[in-house]
Amino acid sequence: MRKADDKTFVRDLLDGSFDMKIEDSDIEKMYRLGHWEDGKTRPHLVTFKNLEQKETVMANLRKLKERTTKFQNVCIAHDLSPKERQEIKDMVNDAKREHAASSTDDVENYRFLVVGRGRDERSSK
Repeated sequence: MRKADDKTFVRDLLDGSFDMKIEDSDIEKMYRLGHWEDGKTRPHLVTFKNLEQKETVMANLRKLKERTTKFQNVCIAHDLSPKERQEIKDMVNDAKREHAASSTDDVENYRFLVVGRGRDERSSK
């Protein structure tokens, strides 16, 4: 019962926020993370079979807050290991140091992002 409710929620989220119609076959795996506790909300891990579907969601996250109030408290993020998160932090810090060394502007006036497909790029070759 809960798995069916979770699938319905994810379908409604993708359709209502991103105008994506997905079938059960489009989802490779989906499950809740963490242990069940009464009154605690647990995140879902959703893996799409098609990388383009994930990219569509991640590229249009701004639509999540614009469309409906039903999903305003939903957060979507990449599933990264602690090592990957640390690598991203290191790259951002390196970019900030390079910027500080080559520019007179304050680093606080900029937002540094790591772009690219990372490990997903290897699987798409």
